Amino acid sequence: MIHTRIIAGLIRKEFVQIFRDRKMIMVLFFIPIVQLVMFGLALTSEVKNIKLMVLGKPSAISREIQTRAVASGWFEPIKLLDNANTADPVNLLNTRRAEAVLVAPPEGFEYALERQDKPIQLLINATNAQRAQQVNQYISQILARVAARHGYNLNGPSNIMLDTRILFNPQLNTVDFMVPALLVMASFIVLMIVCSMAITKEKETGTMEKLISSPATTADILLGKTIPYFMLGIGIVTLMLCVGIFGFKIAYRGTVWQLALNGTALAACALSLATLLSTIAKTQQQAMMGGILFLLPGILLSGVFFPVANIPAVFRWICYLNPLMYACLNFRNIILKGGDYPLFWLYFGILGCMACLLAFSAYKNFKAKLN
Repeated sequence: MIHTRIIAGLIRKEFVQIFRDRKMIMVLFFIPIVQLVMFGLALTSEVKNIKLMVLGKPSAISREIQTRAVASGWFEPIKLLDNANTADPVNLLNTRRAEAVLVAPPEGFEYALERQDKPIQLLINATNAQRAQQVNQYISQILARVAARHGYNLNGPSNIMLDTRILFNPQLNTVDFMVPALLVMASFIVLMIVCSMAITKEKETGTMEKLISSPATTADILLGKTIPYFMLGIGIVTLMLCVGIFGFKIAYRGTVWQLALNGTALAACALSLATLLSTIAKTQQQAMMGGILFLLPGILLSGVFFPVANIPAVFRWICYLNPLMYACLNFRNIILKGGDYPLFWLYFGILGCMACLLAFSAYKNFKAKLN
């Protein structure tokens, strides 16, 4: 049996404790926004600030390569060096004066493009293999466009015409892709850690024994302890969405009710897991360490930083047991794709089932501990 008056009293008590502690307010609201801003600005798959040097005889093509490269925004201001003055272009990479070096034959770029018997050489520092691949693509595109503008075809004859269209994120903005994932990650971390530590604190200070001896039932105690954090969790998700939409100008295409449902399921999963963890931990330190033990693999296996398809098949099955993955997929579906209904209901249904299963496990374990 649920007693609404008891639950209301517990909720008031919890809010008083939360807002009485200024550090708690910082953890709940300030830290998620800082994480969103810092990671949103720093985590990007776009390769920029490339140090490129062009070696060759000064010519119209070499100058245009420089101009196009700098104008693309990917490269730092480029130096054109006469290859007669640079006998060893590899030394430019070894001394880190350049990250990539485009080397023309002694006769120049025009001669190489026209005769095609002496290749144009591109040297790239591949210490970071992924970055090197993108640098290669960038420079190859620029060289092909410059060659085509001067009447040279680097690709040869082709009967295939490609009409490329990029859907859902036509500008290929990394921020649009990362902000929904960062929203999930930051809100889940805060809710799980704070709620588990708050419940464990009751056990440490001895107030849990007073709650047990009171007329409150197990359901009353759990609802009274988790509802305030659930409401704060919805507020955190809303605040972070506003920062993403109005601050980062992400291309939001979904509906509010889809965001609300997915945010509710995410908060329910986080709080149910926090409650389950608090029934196992005896101290706040144990609760924090237990949360970290779950969160580290949970974040890495959620698709936040890299695609789940890249994870080895031996570990990939763990991803499908991870609520963070479904929350992340659904927020990206809502924000970038407009909330495709079959995908939305699939991800929401799985996330909702996980929340119910975790809540039931937390209730049974909490009741057993009380008894």
